[in-house]
Amino acid sequence: MLDPLPDASPAARVAQDDACILLADDSPVARRFAAKLLRARGYRVEVARDGFDALGMVFAVNPDLLLLDSGMPRLDGFQVCALVKRAPGFAALPVVILSDCGGLYARVRARLAGSRSCLAKPFTADELLNTVAGALHDG
Repeated sequence: MLDPLPDASPAARVAQDDACILLADDSPVARRFAAKLLRARGYRVEVARDGFDALGMVFAVNPDLLLLDSGMPRLDGFQVCALVKRAPGFAALPVVILSDCGGLYARVRARLAGSRSCLAKPFTADELLNTVAGALHDG
């Protein structure tokens, strides 16, 4: 019998509780908090230390969701989002920007880059989990 998983769409993989999240944040504390929380909920989490590392990992990991800090060195989350969205096969990949500013400017900039939503930092565990679930469900 052939395994349908390699050809399954991201939405199909998510429905099988096999969602992979690529998390990029330059803060070790934020990375540990978010990764631990998401892994405890059964998500597979890959971690990048900054936007440049995340951009390189996207193609190797092929995640179901990107969580990108807005203020990373080398490439910020907005830049990574815009670059990934232009890559063949990644236009529909859901992206959530994690922003320190959380205001209208950050939300507009996130949308212009191609992000589904912008989550203001600091966020609670429930806010992160609800945002991730919504982004994966809508994807």
